[in-house]
Amino acid sequence: MSAGVVLLGLFAFLFVRSLHDTRTAPYTVPPQHLRTWSLALEPASNPNDPVLVLRPAAELASGLFKQIFARSMESLTTPTAPALSVVLKSEFDHDVGDQMPEDALVAAARAAGVESAPTPRCLVQRRVSVPGRTRQVYFVSFDAPAIVQFRRQLGLDSEALSPIVFVAGADADFNSWLPLRVSETDCLAPIDIGD
Repeated sequence: MSAGVVLLGLFAFLFVRSLHDTRTAPYTVPPQHLRTWSLALEPASNPNDPVLVLRPAAELASGLFKQIFARSMESLTTPTAPALSVVLKSEFDHDVGDQMPEDALVAAARAAGVESAPTPRCLVQRRVSVPGRTRQVYFVSFDAPAIVQFRRQLGLDSEALSPIVFVAGADADFNSWLPLRVSETDCLAPIDIGD
């Protein structure tokens, strides 16, 4: 009897460990999915909605989504138009709008080099328990010095909105997670830039 309990405990430990190892193994992004980034204005109605975004190639999010699904086998959704938020509506309304109109914001961002390709750092998973359900989201955290500098140039808190691209979530309300602050300790798995 005790040998069976020990074996069952060992099996459970090895199973949980293998799940953890699978989820924390590096995710791969081909370099061509990181080459093309473009600035765009978004229609924003809520304070957390982005006004100015930097769009990657569509394959960046879809490729990572497939890897997440293959590892987690969870029912998840992906953003219809993945993007890295540069300025949120609340920031534009309170701090930027009196300096420049939205169309000038795009030109200023382009002049500041915001379209230069950011470098992926890691994949992050956030999970929050709310009454009646658990919300979760996966996103890529980036090193994006040009965006950090541009936000400072606009007089915005450069650390209030970490450069991220949503990849998957339990629901489609990705903007409700914004603004997000990300640190190195939040990383679930590294991103490898593969062939």
